[in-house]
Amino acid sequence: MADTGENTVSLTEAFERAANHMKTLVGQLGNDKLLELYAYYKQAKEGSCCIPRPHWFELTAKQKWEAWKELGNMDQETAMKNYISSVSALDPGWELRYSKEQTEDKENAVHNIGWVSVSCLPNTDDYIADDDKTVFDWVKEGNIDKVLELAQKQTVFAAVDDLDDCGMGLIHWAADRGSLSVCRGLLERLKANVNLQDGDGQTALHYASSCGHIDIVKYLLENGADKNITDSEGSLPLDVASDAEIEHILKL
Repeated sequence: MADTGENTVSLTEAFERAANHMKTLVGQLGNDKLLELYAYYKQAKEGSCCIPRPHWFELTAKQKWEAWKELGNMDQETAMKNYISSVSALDPGWELRYSKEQTEDKENAVHNIGWVSVSCLPNTDDYIADDDKTVFDWVKEGNIDKVLELAQKQTVFAAVDDLDDCGMGLIHWAADRGSLSVCRGLLERLKANVNLQDGDGQTALHYASSCGHIDIVKYLLENGADKNITDSEGSLPLDVASDAEIEHILKL
């Protein structure tokens, strides 16, 4: 149980409030802390990690998988308590400042942040000055305006399906980072190949499915993504799906 300073609330509610408050802290946190919080969040919501290990080149997905897997059989209640304790250590007294008179919209936001905002690991990339950023950098940051701006000034349109040093295309990075707006821009404005395969044969649908980005899974399928494409190990997007809802969508 956690005390907000007004009334005692259930562990689940305290956990959801902590998850909501995390949105204000994400930009201040390093990779290790984000991974720790991500792991506790996934364990609290879904239990022990039961999804296949991502391929080596799926850097973000691999880090998240390893952090979650390390929690082993920790029960969901303990994971919730650890998540709340971690947030409290980062921002002591946040519960006392959490107003129960928030608007209904703000209360609903608790259930909409999911774990994606933590899984994106926004601070893990090296600092690059804006003038030196490539279209890949802007895609990783989820800045579709800059992506389209570069597309007008450079040969991005022609190279929209090129692979980078990690063997990933722009559409793979957008799906991995959970940026629906960038996925839309790449497919609808720059005419990227929705079924582009990376260095190991995986498509953006593999990435979105593995990372748990349900909205992107749905969008890709609606825009021609082939759920029957296998990677070099014979895995379908369904085989790497991170939760039951995505599995259900891919089985339709």
